[in-house]
Amino acid sequence: MNLIQIQNQINDLILSEIKNGDIDLADELLSISGHNLNEINTYADKIHKQQSFLIKGLINKQNDEKLLQKAALLIDDAIKNKIQKPITYLNTLVNQNKFAVQYRNLDKLNTEEIIEIIKDQNLLEILENLENSN
Repeated sequence: MNLIQIQNQINDLILSEIKNGDIDLADELLSISGHNLNEINTYADKIHKQQSFLIKGLINKQNDEKLLQKAALLIDDAIKNKIQKPITYLNTLVNQNKFAVQYRNLDKLNTEEIIEIIKDQNLLEILENLENSN
């Protein structure tokens, strides 16, 4: 399920909840009580936008973590199977990394160390390079 589908489902759920409740009655009661409905609606819209933004950020973070894990596993597999192209690519990343001395022995890297090396790189490019080399 992609981000747009999730956003649409969230919006549909919110609209459904509003439709199932008697919003007109609530508005009427608030208005009778002297509350400013425009101010309430403006505030509600602002909060909805903030929550939507936070949810989108969380979804993007989870997707990035999945891609990072996938790339790390592909690199680990390439190291174990001694596939030269991904190993050369990883060596290039290690040499660009500020901890290059720490990661000289690629065959001894664990998944967390591989993630540390590739986390600030373009994950889509890494995955494309790895998948093309297999």
